[in-house]
Amino acid sequence: MVVSILNLLCESYLHSTDDTAIISSGLVSLSTSSPSEPIPALTTSQKSLVTSITSLSALVSSLVAGSISDLIGRKPTIFFCALVFVVGALWQALSPTVTQIVIGRWIVGLGVGCGSTIIPMYITELSPTHLRPQLITMNAVFITFGQVIANLVGLAFSHTESGWRQMFAIGALPAAIQILLLFALPESPRYLASKGKREQASLILTKVYGFKQDDSKTGRVVDNILRGIDRSIKKEQGEVNLVRKWSILFKRGNRRALYICGGLQALQQLCGFVCINLFPFYMHQLTYSQNALIYYSPTIYSGLGFKDPILPSLALTTTNFLFTLTSLILIPKFGKRKVLLWSMTIMWVSLLIVGYAFRFVATQQSLPSILDQTMTSPNNHNTALNVILISTTIYVAAYAIGLGNIPWQQAEMFPLVVRGLGTSLATSCNWSSNFIVGATFLGLIEGAGASYTFLMFVVVCILGQCGVYWRYPDTDGIELEDVAEMFDREGG
Repeated sequence: MVVSILNLLCESYLHSTDDTAIISSGLVSLSTSSPSEPIPALTTSQKSLVTSITSLSALVSSLVAGSISDLIGRKPTIFFCALVFVVGALWQALSPTVTQIVIGRWIVGLGVGCGSTIIPMYITELSPTHLRPQLITMNAVFITFGQVIANLVGLAFSHTESGWRQMFAIGALPAAIQILLLFALPESPRYLASKGKREQASLILTKVYGFKQDDSKTGRVVDNILRGIDRSIKKEQGEVNLVRKWSILFKRGNRRALYICGGLQALQQLCGFVCINLFPFYMHQLTYSQNALIYYSPTIYSGLGFKDPILPSLALTTTNFLFTLTSLILIPKFGKRKVLLWSMTIMWVSLLIVGYAFRFVATQQSLPSILDQTMTSPNNHNTALNVILISTTIYVAAYAIGLGNIPWQQAEMFPLVVRGLGTSLATSCNWSSNFIVGATFLGLIEGAGASYTFLMFVVVCILGQCGVYWRYPDTDGIELEDVAEMFDREGG
C-alpha cells in the first residue's frame, strides 16, 4: 500500500508543477514570432494575462474542491483534477489565438487549484500515522522534482520554432499517467467510514498499516481509528450539510486550526519567495510576477557567466528539490515546529542580507534602471551581487526545508466533518496571497526600492515566526482523529 501511495506521489503533483515551471520557458518562446506561427509575439499585457490567469483560476477551484470531495469522494475528485489538466494542457498546445491560450491557462488553473487542495488531504487520510509526515513531505519532494524536469523540458525546446506548443503538450503526459495510476489506488478510508462503509474502510486500513487480516493487533489499531472517526461524526449529532459545516468550522478548536493553516499558507507566499520557475521569462522582460524574491537572480547569474536564461532557473529549482529532500530527514528527527522555527530564522537573516546588499548595487534607482545597469555593465557584478546570489540560494534552501512543504500538512489539523471545507479555505489563502504578491511586488520595488521591499519581507517572516512559536503545535506521531481532539481541548 505504501508503494501505491508513492506511485501516486510520483505523478500526482508533477502535472501542476510541470505547468508552473513550463510557463516561464513557454513565455520566452512566445516572445518571438515566426513566419509559420499563427500567433504573433505576445505583448506585455498579454504575457501578464497568460501568467496571472492560472492563479485566479486555481483560487476559484481551491475554494470548492473540498466540498466536491466530500460529496463524491477524494479519489474521483483527483481524477477530475487530472482530467481537467490534460484538457487544459492540450488546449494550450493547439491554441490558434492568444485568447485560446488564456482559456487553456484558465482550465489548467482549475486542475492545479483543485489538486493542491485534495491530493495532500488524500495522502493524509490514507497514510499510516508513523509515516504521515514523510509521505506528505514526499509530495513536496516530487513537486520540486517536477520543477526540475519541467525546466529540462523547457531547455530542450527553448530554441525550437513554436517550442511552446511542445512544452505545453508534454505537460499533459504526467497527468494522463496519474489517471491510469488512480485505478490501482483505493478511496480514502476516512471518507468511506464517514459514509458508513466501515467494512471497506477497515480493509484499506489493514493494508495501509501492513497487517495481516487475522492479526490481533490489526483489530485493535483499526478499531481505534474507526471509533475515532465515529466520535468525530457523532459529536455533531445529525446530518451535517454545507451550511452547518461553516458553523462547525468556526467554533472550538477548529477555528484555531483554520487560523494556523490559513496563516501558514498565506505566509508561504507573503514571505517573499519567488515562483522560481518564472525566471526565464523575467530574464527576457520583467513584467509580472506570481511571487517575489529572486527576480533579480537571472541578472546575477547572467553576470556570472550563465548565458541561457533557463540555466539559472534550473540551478535554483535543483536547490529547491535537494533541500526539500533533506526535510525528509529533518522533520521526522526534530518535528515540524522546530524545523519551521529554525528555517524561518535562516530565511529572514538571508533576506536582511539581500536587502542590505542591494544598497550597494543601485541606490535610489527604479527597477528598470537596476536591471539595465546590472545587465549591461559587467563592472556592477561585484561583491554585493555575489552576496545577493549566495543569500538568495541559502534562502531557497531554508524555504524548501520548512515553509515550502510543511503548510501542506494542513489536513491533519481538521476533524473529518469539516476537513474538506477547512482545507479548501486554507489553500485558497495560498492562491489569493500568491496573486496579491504578484500584483504589488513591482509597485513596491518602484516606490520603496529593493532594500526596503526586502526589509518588508523580513518583517513578514519575523511576524510569521512569532506566530509559529506561539500557536503551532507538533502533531507528529498523533493519530489523525486525536489531532482534532487535541485542538478541541486547547480551544480556538
